[in-house]
Amino acid sequence: MLNPQLDRRGELIHLLTTEGLPRRHVERLLEAARGFAARGAAGQGLAGHGSSVFLCLPEEAARDRQAYAAAAQRLSLSAVELDAQAGDALAATVTRLAPGLLVLRHGASGAAHCAAAHAAPGLRILNAGDGCHADPLPALALVQAMLDARQDLTNLAVTLVGDIRHSGVARSVIHAMTTLGVPEVRAAAPRTLLPENLPQLGVRACASLREGLQDADVVIVLPLQVEGISGALLPSAREYAHAYGLTPQALAAARSDALLLPAGALTPGIEVDGDVAASLAPIEARLEDIELHLRLAALELLSGDAP
Repeated sequence: MLNPQLDRRGELIHLLTTEGLPRRHVERLLEAARGFAARGAAGQGLAGHGSSVFLCLPEEAARDRQAYAAAAQRLSLSAVELDAQAGDALAATVTRLAPGLLVLRHGASGAAHCAAAHAAPGLRILNAGDGCHADPLPALALVQAMLDARQDLTNLAVTLVGDIRHSGVARSVIHAMTTLGVPEVRAAAPRTLLPENLPQLGVRACASLREGLQDADVVIVLPLQVEGISGALLPSAREYAHAYGLTPQALAAARSDALLLPAGALTPGIEVDGDVAASLAPIEARLEDIELHLRLAALELLSGDAP
């Protein structure tokens, strides 16, 4: 079965998910992002070849839409904002777009794959998040932060804490880590917030937070969407915080030099306590910087390879 992200020669034509993405393409994206970081503000990347970057992101994603527009401008690409309703008629939208690159965020899992399947010739798809399915660039930012801190990923124990079931970033970082050789990936969360196929993902479910954190080298904290999952999946935010909220005392079970990575905006008193939240600003800024360079790398690689 052909990988929908690759052409017949195995070259990258869409970035839809880290699942099944060959290691050489993961490493190429990370290397290109590091190149932008090394060049700094002066580095402008490729000439734009007149390509257009179509931005189809919901109204609430205004900040990300602006970030992609700025990245396109830096690469001399033309940013074209689509009406937010274009995502409601996705198949029809992508069949009539001119050659270029579509940055798509959609609430439905699999929307990016649908867009790639119906895309007009010469249109590349960059998935900026499709429901609970995938969100490649924030996940790759987490991986790059691990590489910055540890260099070698092949001897790490990495623990994900929080709502893995509803997180595209969680799934994407799991696939990226296993592709790059992380030998031990754990999950610590209420059973209702774990995906059913966790063993198939190569992840070990832990019976408690302490078990998950024991001697962990990296801890990835996932945000809890309390409003969307309250009820049967989450009896109460207070109960979650009591059992799975990260405190300095809980983190003492991890290695003394453990790297703590937030995979999104966290709420003090729920996913983390106030002391832990106060310590996250530097790594949050670092992750934002890495993701900025990954946006540039993805736009450059997809637009640069386009006919």
